[in-house]
Amino acid sequence: MVIILLIEPLPEQGLLQQLPPHARDVAEHLLTVMPLSELLISWQGAVPDHPLLEAHNVPIALWMPILEAALLAKITSFTINEQFSQEEMLYLIKIACASARMPLDAYSLKEVLAVSQAGLPVLYEWLVRFTSLLKQAHH
Repeated sequence: MVIILLIEPLPEQGLLQQLPPHARDVAEHLLTVMPLSELLISWQGAVPDHPLLEAHNVPIALWMPILEAALLAKITSFTINEQFSQEEMLYLIKIACASARMPLDAYSLKEVLAVSQAGLPVLYEWLVRFTSLLKQAHH
C-alpha cells in the first residue's frame, strides 16, 4: 500500500494567535470560507460583518485585527508559482506586509524581514522566497 501525503504550506498563525479565542474563531471562519478577493474587499472597506461578530459575541473593535490575521494567513498559504508575473508577486508581498501591520510605504522590506523573523516566522520565510523569486524574474 502506498500512502501519498500532500503537504500544504502552513499559513502564518502569529496574528491569529494574538486574537482572543472567540475572535480567532471568526478569523478562521473567514480564512476558510472567503476567497482572497473577498477578504481584500472587506479589509479595504473596513465594514464589519455585524451578524458574524454578534454570532460569536466578538466586539466590533476586533474586526480589523480579525481581517488582518485572516488575510495574512491566506496570503502566506500561497505557494510560489513561477507563472506569477512580477506585478502579481509584488502585489502579494505588499498585501502580506500591510496585513502584518508593516505596510511598505512606512517600512522597508529589510525592516519587515527583521521584525517578522522572530515574531512571524512563516511570513519571514514566505517573504524571503517571494522576494528571491521576484529578484530572479527581474534579471
